[in-house]
Amino acid sequence: MTPQKPIAKPFSEADLVIDFCRNLTGQHDPWRTKNFATEFQYSRGRTDIVMTDGNGRIIAVEAKLSKWRDALNQAYRNGCFAHKSYVLLPARAAKRAERFMPEFERRSVGLCSVTKDGIVVLIDSAESLPIQPNLTQRAVLLTESVR
Repeated sequence: MTPQKPIAKPFSEADLVIDFCRNLTGQHDPWRTKNFATEFQYSRGRTDIVMTDGNGRIIAVEAKLSKWRDALNQAYRNGCFAHKSYVLLPARAAKRAERFMPEFERRSVGLCSVTKDGIVVLIDSAESLPIQPNLTQRAVLLTESVR
Protein backbone atom coordinates (compact mmCIF):
# COMPACT_ATOMS: atom_id res chain seq x y z
CA MET A 1 0.00 0.00 0.00
CA THR A 2 1.39 3.41 -0.94
CA PRO A 3 1.37 6.20 1.64
CA GLN A 4 -1.42 8.75 1.46
CA LYS A 5 -0.38 12.16 0.12
CA PRO A 6 -1.76 15.08 2.13
CA ILE A 7 -3.76 17.66 0.27
CA ALA A 8 -2.65 21.27 0.47
CA LYS A 9 -3.32 22.83 3.86
CA PRO A 10 -6.88 24.19 3.86
CA PHE A 11 -7.20 27.94 4.05
CA SER A 12 -9.91 27.75 6.70
CA GLU A 13 -11.84 25.33 8.83
CA ALA A 14 -14.76 25.78 6.44
CA ASP A 15 -12.53 24.63 3.55
CA LEU A 16 -11.56 21.53 5.56
CA VAL A 17 -15.24 20.73 6.16
CA ILE A 18 -16.01 21.20 2.45
CA ASP A 19 -13.13 18.88 1.44
CA PHE A 20 -14.36 16.28 3.92
CA CYS A 21 -17.99 16.48 2.78
CA ARG A 22 -16.94 16.13 -0.88
CA ASN A 23 -15.61 12.69 0.00
CA LEU A 24 -18.73 11.49 1.81
CA THR A 25 -21.05 8.98 0.11
CA GLY A 26 -18.29 8.07 -2.38
CA GLN A 27 -16.02 5.06 -2.71
CA HIS A 28 -13.50 6.47 -0.20
CA ASP A 29 -16.09 7.04 2.54
CA PRO A 30 -15.10 4.75 5.45
CA TRP A 31 -18.56 4.98 7.04
CA ARG A 32 -20.69 4.43 3.91
CA THR A 33 -22.55 7.61 4.76
CA LYS A 34 -26.21 7.70 3.85
CA ASN A 35 -26.93 11.37 4.70
CA PHE A 36 -25.00 14.23 6.24
CA ALA A 37 -25.41 17.83 7.34
CA THR A 38 -23.22 20.57 8.71
CA GLU A 39 -23.70 22.87 11.68
CA PHE A 40 -25.80 20.78 14.08
CA GLN A 41 -26.77 23.10 16.95
CA TYR A 42 -27.61 21.78 20.39
CA SER A 43 -27.46 23.06 23.97
CA ARG A 44 -23.79 22.18 24.48
CA GLY A 45 -22.57 23.71 21.23
CA ARG A 46 -22.40 23.26 17.49
CA THR A 47 -21.11 20.15 15.75
CA ASP A 48 -19.40 20.74 12.42
CA ILE A 49 -20.67 17.62 10.63
CA VAL A 50 -23.27 14.97 11.50
CA MET A 51 -23.78 11.88 9.37
CA THR A 52 -25.98 8.81 9.34
CA ASP A 53 -24.59 5.52 8.14
CA GLY A 54 -26.50 2.69 6.49
CA ASN A 55 -27.50 1.35 9.92
CA GLY A 56 -29.01 4.65 11.09
CA ARG A 57 -26.17 5.45 13.48
CA ILE A 58 -25.13 9.06 13.99
CA ILE A 59 -21.48 9.96 13.49
CA ALA A 60 -20.32 13.40 14.63
CA VAL A 61 -17.20 15.18 13.37
CA GLU A 62 -15.42 18.20 14.88
CA ALA A 63 -13.08 20.00 12.50
CA LYS A 64 -10.10 22.13 13.50
CA LEU A 65 -7.03 23.32 11.65
CA SER A 66 -4.63 22.75 14.53
CA LYS A 67 -6.15 22.81 18.03
CA TRP A 68 -6.76 19.09 18.33
CA ARG A 69 -7.24 19.17 22.13
CA ASP A 70 -10.12 21.63 21.77
CA ALA A 71 -11.63 19.43 19.05
CA LEU A 72 -11.15 16.34 21.25
CA ASN A 73 -13.11 17.97 24.07
CA GLN A 74 -15.90 18.96 21.68
CA ALA A 75 -15.97 15.52 20.05
CA TYR A 76 -16.19 13.88 23.48
CA ARG A 77 -19.25 16.01 24.32
CA ASN A 78 -20.88 14.87 21.07
CA GLY A 79 -21.12 11.40 22.58
CA CYS A 80 -24.32 12.58 24.24
CA PHE A 81 -26.10 12.19 20.87
CA ALA A 82 -23.67 10.38 18.52
CA HIS A 83 -22.87 6.68 18.25
CA LYS A 84 -19.36 7.57 17.06
CA SER A 85 -17.42 10.82 17.24
CA TYR A 86 -14.32 12.01 15.39
CA VAL A 87 -11.84 14.87 15.25
CA LEU A 88 -11.05 16.02 11.72
CA LEU A 89 -7.69 17.72 11.14
CA PRO A 90 -5.55 18.51 8.09
CA ALA A 91 -3.23 15.59 7.33
CA ARG A 92 -0.07 17.04 8.93
CA ALA A 93 -1.85 18.12 12.10
CA ALA A 94 -3.60 14.74 12.27
CA LYS A 95 -0.25 12.92 12.11
CA ARG A 96 0.99 15.02 15.05
CA ALA A 97 -2.21 14.41 17.04
CA GLU A 98 -2.03 10.67 16.33
CA ARG A 99 0.93 10.49 18.72
CA PHE A 100 -1.60 11.11 21.51
CA MET A 101 -3.70 8.07 20.62
CA PRO A 102 -4.26 7.07 24.29
CA GLU A 103 -6.09 10.37 24.92
CA PHE A 104 -8.40 9.72 21.97
CA GLU A 105 -8.99 6.09 22.95
CA ARG A 106 -9.68 6.99 26.60
CA ARG A 107 -12.51 9.23 25.41
CA SER A 108 -13.68 6.85 22.66
CA VAL A 109 -13.07 9.54 20.02
CA GLY A 110 -11.58 8.85 16.60
CA LEU A 111 -9.22 10.91 14.45
CA CYS A 112 -9.40 11.41 10.70
CA SER A 113 -8.07 13.60 7.90
CA VAL A 114 -8.63 14.21 4.20
CA THR A 115 -6.01 13.46 1.55
CA LYS A 116 -6.10 13.55 -2.24
CA ASP A 117 -7.16 9.90 -2.04
CA GLY A 118 -10.12 10.54 0.27
CA ILE A 119 -10.90 10.32 3.97
CA VAL A 120 -8.32 8.57 6.13
CA VAL A 121 -9.19 7.26 9.60
CA LEU A 122 -6.07 7.30 11.78
CA ILE A 123 -7.85 6.30 15.00
CA ASP A 124 -11.25 4.62 14.92
CA SER A 125 -13.96 5.75 17.31
CA ALA A 126 -15.47 3.24 19.68
CA GLU A 127 -19.21 2.90 19.22
CA SER A 128 -21.43 3.82 22.15
CA LEU A 129 -25.10 4.33 22.89
CA PRO A 130 -26.04 8.02 23.02
CA ILE A 131 -27.31 9.15 26.41
CA GLN A 132 -29.69 11.70 24.88
CA PRO A 133 -31.68 9.85 22.21
CA ASN A 134 -33.87 12.91 21.64
CA LEU A 135 -30.78 14.75 20.33
CA THR A 136 -29.87 11.70 18.26
CA GLN A 137 -33.28 11.86 16.61
CA ARG A 138 -32.85 15.60 15.94
CA ALA A 139 -29.52 14.89 14.26
CA VAL A 140 -31.10 12.15 12.12
CA LEU A 141 -33.89 14.52 11.07
CA LEU A 142 -31.35 17.21 10.16
CA THR A 143 -29.36 14.84 7.94
CA GLU A 144 -32.56 13.67 6.23
CA SER A 145 -33.73 17.23 5.59
CA VAL A 146 -30.55 18.13 3.69
CA ARG A 147 -30.87 15.45 0.98
